[in-house]
Amino acid sequence: MVSTYSTQQFSMTADRPRSPFSLPLDGPVTTKRNKEMVQTKIKSELTWSQLVHAEIIAVTSAMRKNARWSGMGVTGLRMGGLGNSMGLRSAQMHAKDLNAKEENPLMKGFTNLRSYLENVDDVRDLDALSLLEPFLEVILSGNTTGPIARTALGSVEKFLHYGIIGVNNPRVSMAMNKISSAATNCKFEASDAASDELVLLRMLQVLQMAITSECGQVLSDEAVCEMMETGLSMCCQMRLSEMLRRSAEHVMTNMVIAIFERLKSLDDEWQFVDTPNDTAEEPADPHMSTPKPSHSPVLQTTETIIESDENSQETEGLLSESPQPEDPVAESTVVVEPVSVRSYGLPAIRELLRVLISLLNPHEHKHTDSMRLMALSILNVAFEVGGRSIARFETLRSLVTDNFCKHVFQLAKTDSTPLLSLSLRVISTVFDTLRPYLKLQQELFIFFLIERLSSPASSSNRNVSVDVDEEGKITFVSSRMDTEVRVGTVDVRSASPNMFLGKSTDYPRQSKNYSTSEQMAITAEVRELLLESLLQFARMPTFMVDLWYNYDCDLTCGDLFEELIQFLSKNSFPDHQSYSLMNSHVLCLDTLLMFIGQMVERVNNEEFDHEYVVCELTSVEELLERKARKRLILKGSSLFNEKPKKGIKFLIEQGIITPDEEGNHEASLSHFLRSTQQLDKKSLGEFLGRPENFETLKVYMRQFDFVGKRMDEALRMVLETFRLPGESQQIFRVTDTFAEAYFESGPKEIYSVDAAQVLAYSVIMLNTDQHSPQIRRQARMSLDQYVRNVGGVNNNEDFPKEYLRLIFEHIQQDEILMPEEHDGLMGFNYAWKQLQHRSANCGKFLQCDTSCYDKAVFELSWKPVVAAISYVFSTAQDDDTLEKAITGFRHCASLAAHFELHQVFDSIVVNLATMTGLLENTDGNTSVPDPIVDVAGQKYVVSKLAVRFGRNYKGQLAAVVMFAIVTRHGDSLRKGWLKVLQIIRNLFLNSLLPSSMLQVEDFLSGTTTIPLKPKSPKPAKQTNRRDGSLLSTLSSYLLSPYSSDESYSRDPTEEEVESTMCAVDCVAACKLEELFTDISSLQTDTLTSLLTAIRSVGYDTDVMKKATVTIPYDPATVLFLEFMITITVRNANRIDKLWPYATEYIFGILEFAEKQSVLVVERTVVGLLRLCICSASQNVMLDEILKCLHILRDFPPNVTQGVAEQMMAGIFNLSSANSENRNDTDFLNTILEIKQKVANSL
Repeated sequence: MVSTYSTQQFSMTADRPRSPFSLPLDGPVTTKRNKEMVQTKIKSELTWSQLVHAEIIAVTSAMRKNARWSGMGVTGLRMGGLGNSMGLRSAQMHAKDLNAKEENPLMKGFTNLRSYLENVDDVRDLDALSLLEPFLEVILSGNTTGPIARTALGSVEKFLHYGIIGVNNPRVSMAMNKISSAATNCKFEASDAASDELVLLRMLQVLQMAITSECGQVLSDEAVCEMMETGLSMCCQMRLSEMLRRSAEHVMTNMVIAIFERLKSLDDEWQFVDTPNDTAEEPADPHMSTPKPSHSPVLQTTETIIESDENSQETEGLLSESPQPEDPVAESTVVVEPVSVRSYGLPAIRELLRVLISLLNPHEHKHTDSMRLMALSILNVAFEVGGRSIARFETLRSLVTDNFCKHVFQLAKTDSTPLLSLSLRVISTVFDTLRPYLKLQQELFIFFLIERLSSPASSSNRNVSVDVDEEGKITFVSSRMDTEVRVGTVDVRSASPNMFLGKSTDYPRQSKNYSTSEQMAITAEVRELLLESLLQFARMPTFMVDLWYNYDCDLTCGDLFEELIQFLSKNSFPDHQSYSLMNSHVLCLDTLLMFIGQMVERVNNEEFDHEYVVCELTSVEELLERKARKRLILKGSSLFNEKPKKGIKFLIEQGIITPDEEGNHEASLSHFLRSTQQLDKKSLGEFLGRPENFETLKVYMRQFDFVGKRMDEALRMVLETFRLPGESQQIFRVTDTFAEAYFESGPKEIYSVDAAQVLAYSVIMLNTDQHSPQIRRQARMSLDQYVRNVGGVNNNEDFPKEYLRLIFEHIQQDEILMPEEHDGLMGFNYAWKQLQHRSANCGKFLQCDTSCYDKAVFELSWKPVVAAISYVFSTAQDDDTLEKAITGFRHCASLAAHFELHQVFDSIVVNLATMTGLLENTDGNTSVPDPIVDVAGQKYVVSKLAVRFGRNYKGQLAAVVMFAIVTRHGDSLRKGWLKVLQIIRNLFLNSLLPSSMLQVEDFLSGTTTIPLKPKSPKPAKQTNRRDGSLLSTLSSYLLSPYSSDESYSRDPTEEEVESTMCAVDCVAACKLEELFTDISSLQTDTLTSLLTAIRSVGYDTDVMKKATVTIPYDPATVLFLEFMITITVRNANRIDKLWPYATEYIFGILEFAEKQSVLVVERTVVGLLRLCICSASQNVMLDEILKCLHILRDFPPNVTQGVAEQMMAGIFNLSSANSENRNDTDFLNTILEIKQKVANSL
């Protein structure tokens, strides 16, 4: 079968009617002008005329190759016409001969075009429709072959691509719309499939060029819809080759880019071109049919019918069965003024978006996964190009916020990797571009991802919970312990649709009986895709803070920020058994660290740019109040669900439910019951149905606005908020109260309260009758039966039949769903409608590009974050992971210091100190000293701690990091000083401290070093002791760590020596000597915490009290005594505040002076006198100085003798420093007494 196409002679309009292809008769014949003198630039070095003639020759040559036109001449087709126009009479015979010749309109069109081109000099004057019509007639003709149609399509594409047809050419709008019609209705005789597909491929290229070229902006909505419908249909036709379908998808993508790029320049008003008549009739909105992957021409869309070669049938192009658009050119010989043609805009774009979204419906079985993939790919491009522009138009935005999200969220449950991957990408793109309008949709989707990824089958660490003890050490508790803590809490999520329906709506599962664990089980590949999608959200610089602001501080939303932080931290832990760090663990850790790093960056920007923090949003104080109120409401809701009276009592006590002026709580209680999403709907219905709560029920019903609503609509509103109780009396009570409130709204169809009550109950019964599965369809009530049942009850009259018909039909078509009554697809659709309703009132999702909320956010999230970092550090197996953890520690410490969160900073330091391994108790002073080795001229002690620490690579890293952050942010450390000092103590006892930290001031020798062990005394030296010069008791001890005892332990191995050197190098890298460099700039609270920690580490008072013999020399006591004195002296301006801590340490030692080692007592006396000298130089605390001097004066003689030289030198320095008090009698007398006692002891 060959389809024919009848062409129409086309003409032009001038000042007076004339043939468009004849020469003017009222003037000289215009000679051929130089056609190269054109102003418009085209994409060719040939002239436009040369290009057009070349294309004419190409098409006509292709036609002559065909037997149908091979012997046909065209020169004689118009013989005689010129004479007739000049007034000559042609012979009858000639006319008969002329009519006998067969005229081919296709060839004739090109001949007429050549004649017309002779009269056009400037390409800008070229009539677009006149140029294109011969080519379009070839395309539309069913008599041409594939090569001919392909050549003609190529010519049209070239005219558009080279710019020969421009947007300013005459009748360009009509021409472009006719290109659309011709390309989508292309017809040609079929040959082989490969050749036919080449024609279709060229046709796609023409469609693409038509929309993407400059002239594409003048296309009509109908034309654009027709073109896009064609492209979509070719994408879905499975009988076409894979190459052609992929090409069609590529063309669709390019066209969509052009269409949605245009959306950026559209206003809400229509745009017109070629519209001289403003009174033109408004055309109807365009329509696109959804393509089907069928092989038969069912749809009037882009269906292409390619028959087999054996049948020798025609290939009809796209939309061959569609109604043909009317030719915009007038059929008469004279063309009238151009009709109004509206350029395409929102109608076409909306229709395209609607069709693409409809292809995503997972419950439409006609749509295959390949169709969904194609639609997703095109939609992704559309949102990438014009997502934010879509948000400007409600008509487009509503499609995205409703149907798109509804369909694509369900696609996200598929196990098909390609479909899931593309679905997640499109979802991410949509949220990135339309996030302000997708607040609840985003909440639903992120919760869905967290739940899907947190299933037991996919996460072995889900049950890990974080706990921080009083010291700040982080520990992990089991889920059982965590559950006990959480008893009585309520799910903080909003009433969002359940994404885990567990039935037929789970795409693509078909089984209705699989369990939750089976449902939640996902493969590793799917898990990684879902995780990547979740983390894509968190990569936004402010996203985590945005979650806290928009959801956690919103009474109607869930604690999404807390949920996400918990998820990321728990999933950062490597597997407990294998301790291997999977890719998912790395991703979660990276996201946590990115979140912390983003806060650090904002803090740094704030420090360098004081104008950075400009917060025009809600204040953090108000948000924290909301958060606290939300917690109370959630707890009250939980108690209400258990026992309503208990919950209400709690809410009244907390001020959530407040009395009115008359002392009644009904109004406030009703508002709480109506607005709180977390209440159990069944419990709420039972509460409202009880007789003792009747007053609350009346107030509750009058919160609804029933004005203008039908009875079924009003009842639907009410029953969406709670579930009807089960007892009949309660149902009557609720229904009657509702009817009274509804009647008060003034429905004109209802004449009395009694009538309203009867009708309300009848609607409930009708809903049950029409939708109960126990009632057979044949036994269900009809409209006439329903009308008869409620007849005569409307104040003894009938209700309007039309009113009852509307009620009946709406109940029949749409069941009134009560909360928690249905699941599956019906339940999902109901919940989705609720989400859409809430979306209209929840406000936009706001971005918080400010550091105002960072402190509150960090304070809320630091525990799981630090726990995750600590756990990752302790289990890491590679340097990259360790480096990430170290960066996390440093960033967290920096934030804790900046926000003055001392507990957080303490916890970080404590955890790092624990991981160093240096807190473990050493063996202490053993009978066999540790060996000493000589390395490069330096002597080193090979202790057990040094060897163990040198082998502990992570411990060394932890030590370097800990001392680095303490040195930099020491002012934020409080309780953590204790752990730092314990490490210093152990390092000192194992000869690992830098020598500079062991230098102490001495009244006699200036500076000396604290020894680790006393030297064994020799009798000969002791008998001559007093005969020598005045020497310090320190001369009795070696300055090296060990005495001259030669009983050493075994020689160390090379590995132990190497480990010791590693420990030495690590201590050097810790730069301990810089720890107290800026001690004078620390806050007083920091200093007092430090001094308190020194007192705890320095010595044990209980040991001194219990000692019955001389207490062995403890070098740590001397070390921390020197720390205490040095810190106090360097802060002389605050000595009055630090004095009690220092003197407490000193007095605690001197109280047992007779039991102490001589060296300990001597260093204590020196320290005490240094404090007195410092205080005296400040001319303060004379009474405290006298108290100290009295202690020295009252020393037993044997103690005085041991420290006589240092005491005498110190007293001399004190007398010189206390110049203003030299005349004080008590001071002078005490000084004299001490000097006399010292002289006696010597």
